[in-house]
Amino acid sequence: MIHFPFEVQNSDDEKLLELTDAIVACGYQGPITVEKRNSITAAISLHSVVRLIPILTQLREGFKLYGLTDFLAEHKQLCQELFVPVFPILILSRGTNVFQVDADFIGRALSPNLSEEGSVRRQKEPHVLNFLQDFLQNLEDKGKMNFALKCISNHFFQWITGHAHIPLIQCQRSIFKITVNFEHDCYSHYGEHGICYPVVNACGVSVTFPVCHLGTYSEFERNLNTALEFGYEFSRY
Repeated sequence: MIHFPFEVQNSDDEKLLELTDAIVACGYQGPITVEKRNSITAAISLHSVVRLIPILTQLREGFKLYGLTDFLAEHKQLCQELFVPVFPILILSRGTNVFQVDADFIGRALSPNLSEEGSVRRQKEPHVLNFLQDFLQNLEDKGKMNFALKCISNHFFQWITGHAHIPLIQCQRSIFKITVNFEHDCYSHYGEHGICYPVVNACGVSVTFPVCHLGTYSEFERNLNTALEFGYEFSRY
């Protein structure tokens, strides 16, 4: 239904005839022609709103039970983004008290589980952390000019934490941590394979990076972009 009005606006007479049943179901009773597209989309939009009113009314009643209606009314802009997606997610707007996540916030929240000081593993792990921070900063910088990268920025935080925004309460923001683990033994654990990807635990707010496959920033960027683009579960190839 969300895209239906756009489909109508881009249709010719033949396509509109194919949509007749759906248009009539929305309450439109006039001629279904190209000249009437504006009237048709207006009827569709009205139908969508009317359908939503009982749902929103029920939602409001639920908020009342927990005393949230007054809070929502008082903090409209703060709460808007809990219900309406807003891009870019990696821009922190302190002036409007809308606390969205940025690269600096994620960087401060990183809590790495590092190997023993002086070990070979320990020498590799800071490089992965640096790659991650560079990746986030690049997303933020490029995302200001590229909507697709804004979407990736939004997805990154939600991919790791399960949330599209940072904690709203100050005390929760101050203790918020993203645990970073390092997998050094993927070949021992999984046998011969060409590539494996970061593993996230959104409930535990942690991410595990396969160090053996992240020797350079280019490898890291390609690996993480693939993880963000194609989903949450990956196999070894």
